[in-house]
Amino acid sequence: MKYTFCYLLLSVYCVLSFAQIPGNIIVCPDSEKTAISPLIFGSGDEMSSCFSPLTETRPLIAATKPSLLRFGGIGAEYLDWEADSLGGVFYIDFVDTLLIPGAVNFGVDSFLRLCEVINAEPILTVNMHIADTALARRMVEYVNADTTTPMGQLRAQRGHPEPYNVSIWSLGNEPDIAGGEWPVPPWGTLTFYRHFGIPFANWSWQDSVFWTPQDFANLIPLYVNAMEGASPIPLEFIYSIAGEPSWIRPVIQPNLNLIDYLDVHYYASSAWDSIADTTDYIEWLSKTDTIFPCEPFIQMYRDSLDAIGASHIELVILEYNSGIIMVPDPLWWNYLTGLFIADCIGHFMHAGLKMAGVYSIHEGDTDNPSDFPYFGIIRGDSVSRRMPSYVLELYNTYFGDTLIYAFSDHKNTGYGIESWASKRSSDNKYVLMVINKTLDTTYTMTIQLEDSVQSYHLYNITNNAVIGAPYNGTTGIEDQGAFVPDSIRTGWSYLTLNFEAASVSLFEVSPYLSIKESFSGPRTNFLLPTIIRKGSSISIPFGTHVLYTVTGREIYKWCDTETIKIPHVPDGIYFIQVKGSTFKKIIIF
Repeated sequence: MKYTFCYLLLSVYCVLSFAQIPGNIIVCPDSEKTAISPLIFGSGDEMSSCFSPLTETRPLIAATKPSLLRFGGIGAEYLDWEADSLGGVFYIDFVDTLLIPGAVNFGVDSFLRLCEVINAEPILTVNMHIADTALARRMVEYVNADTTTPMGQLRAQRGHPEPYNVSIWSLGNEPDIAGGEWPVPPWGTLTFYRHFGIPFANWSWQDSVFWTPQDFANLIPLYVNAMEGASPIPLEFIYSIAGEPSWIRPVIQPNLNLIDYLDVHYYASSAWDSIADTTDYIEWLSKTDTIFPCEPFIQMYRDSLDAIGASHIELVILEYNSGIIMVPDPLWWNYLTGLFIADCIGHFMHAGLKMAGVYSIHEGDTDNPSDFPYFGIIRGDSVSRRMPSYVLELYNTYFGDTLIYAFSDHKNTGYGIESWASKRSSDNKYVLMVINKTLDTTYTMTIQLEDSVQSYHLYNITNNAVIGAPYNGTTGIEDQGAFVPDSIRTGWSYLTLNFEAASVSLFEVSPYLSIKESFSGPRTNFLLPTIIRKGSSISIPFGTHVLYTVTGREIYKWCDTETIKIPHVPDGIYFIQVKGSTFKKIIIF
């Protein structure tokens, strides 16, 4: 890990003496074994987003490799998706001030074609605010129906004859924030969802009509029936809340058989200061483990579902970030929030979530370069990637499909070294993610993995560039090459490396071929593990096999068998003669 941390230091205008602390990371492949859903490495954005300029942002979104993209957010409740020739019209709404409709110039087609190009699972959100089931039904018909239907024919006329076949739909967005206020100086105050049941054409800046949990519960069967009736493929439905528990029972209990997912949004912090400092950074980075930890947060809502007989409804988190942190701080938003997101994904895997989405995939506009983008992991003002974009790429490219046990003895209270590990079924490699969330401490960690390892291939993200665009603090994922274990003892492999402050490191770990891997294919060209533990049982072609010392002394024989058990002999190099002919050199330990 060759780069220094000077850019981060310059950004926070301080000089720190770097500590270097030893520690251990323990990885046990045979422990935990939780299935990892590929849809946990997703993202999303507002229904009113346009990802401008798309020709420049699309390659960056593709490089991020989000496994899913949710098109939703508060914008979904202010969007007329059919207006402006299906390009969409978004209503800017400031109470007692003004109400302005504006063209989005993107629309459902553009979003779904983007998902096709980057191979992301799309999730669409229907507007529930105006209580117009026909508007939702037409969207589903446009997206999923064939060309014998009016909306399917319209889709074909617009250049996409084949249905998009979107199967996952969100029923509105965060109805539990209705009546809440969001100050937007100097324009006024946005009061959420004050036009309940009023068609777009009749909206007024004087409206003050809000839904209740009972109102929303009554809408769900109407929407589900209308949408299912327009789709030739089965649909799954998401009920999405900001997190208010009082909106769970009254909405879900009457609709137990209609809702497939409860989407609760996770924003661990809130800040409205104009300036952030190191104390803020440490608090925000620690939130996944302390103060507002992920697993208890998830369990609280699962318990709420269990209490009303809704344990079959999957909990998902389709909006999350370090928080509603409205601080225009380049150091935090360009770089450090990537550490939070890297660790947050690990906690979500540990909790067994099926879907998760970083909010948001993109933010900013080249036409308004002075408007600082907060949440977007891809900047639209300068069209550049931030650290969280590279974090998603690492996970989506390399991480496995089964979570295995990993433990860091310097996790501290969430401000230290975090570690997450997996196994890939495609090639039986292990993958280890190590996140140093500290700002000023290099850790010298010994990775102790319970298997015989041939090599570790390291990729990392470090603060090796200026904090402003286009680098936003990092040159991206650096390939640091392969390492061999420092030692292998009694079935454990050891490797000691330095982990820089504020860095994310991923190891692809290649073990020596296991018994199962060695002999799962045809026996004609079988492979014998090079390093074998005492007492191991190994499959081998049927016959008589002999174990020799390096001096040629016979010390063990297996007769007429296709399974041999390695005897407890002194550690060292030996030869096995297979079926009286081929010699294989092995190391027994």
